Amino acid sequence: MSGKEKETPPSLKVKIWLIPLLASLIILPMIIFITLYSLFFYSFEKVSSFIHFDQVGDIVVFSVLIIIGFLLFETLVHPVIITILNYGFKRQVSIYTRNAITLVIDSIIIYILASSFNGIYISDYWSALSIAVFYHIIDWGLVLILKVVKKMKNK
Repeated sequence: MSGKEKETPPSLKVKIWLIPLLASLIILPMIIFITLYSLFFYSFEKVSSFIHFDQVGDIVVFSVLIIIGFLLFETLVHPVIITILNYGFKRQVSIYTRNAITLVIDSIIIYILASSFNGIYISDYWSALSIAVFYHIIDWGLVLILKVVKKMKNK
């Protein structure tokens, strides 16, 4: 790349510190989200009987799998379903329908992942739906806070 633009390539010293820095920009947010999800599921286990874990390691593994599932479904499946519904109804699907689809699909992800692995016990689909609703209430609250902060900055 630098040869095409007649720039000098970076020195070896720059490459040595730049590669770990760029890798940490990917890894650190994942670690932060895995920690937050682990705390969320740990606290959800303590206050309810919907989900139970044998060990703390099961919570971490479940958190990683949930993050991967949410990322895949949020980037691939949700947009396809919304596009199919928009095309089928020949008009824009409401935000309430989008949220309902997201809740149902996220609860299916939670239920399938929790049922598929040993050490993670979920009572039924309604428990997974309750976890998804609780998760989305937190998400909607954070989005509302961000909108309020953004509106206050614009004033």
